[in-house]
Amino acid sequence: MDTVITRIIEIEKQSAMDVERAEDACQRNIEAHRQTLEQKKESSHSEIISSENTRLTQALEALKKRTEEASIISARDYESRFSNPALVEAIKKKIVAILLMQ
Repeated sequence: MDTVITRIIEIEKQSAMDVERAEDACQRNIEAHRQTLEQKKESSHSEIISSENTRLTQALEALKKRTEEASIISARDYESRFSNPALVEAIKKKIVAILLMQ
């Protein structure tokens, strides 16, 4: 009878060790999978940030180009108005008239 009890205890110990090893292996697999997912998440975040930075840079460059073009057009318009002698003379007369009214 002692032999049977001893054998059962040995089997229980062996089973407990097998379960513990299986749990450890599962835990390592879970941790490895978690780390893989974390790396994918960080990679995705970096990729999204990079693509958004690229998009914003392109949008800013396009806006800068449009602003420069509008500035050039405005400068040309300004220069063309004051290169017209008749217009300049009319402006001078209006300024003098305003000053004389006061």
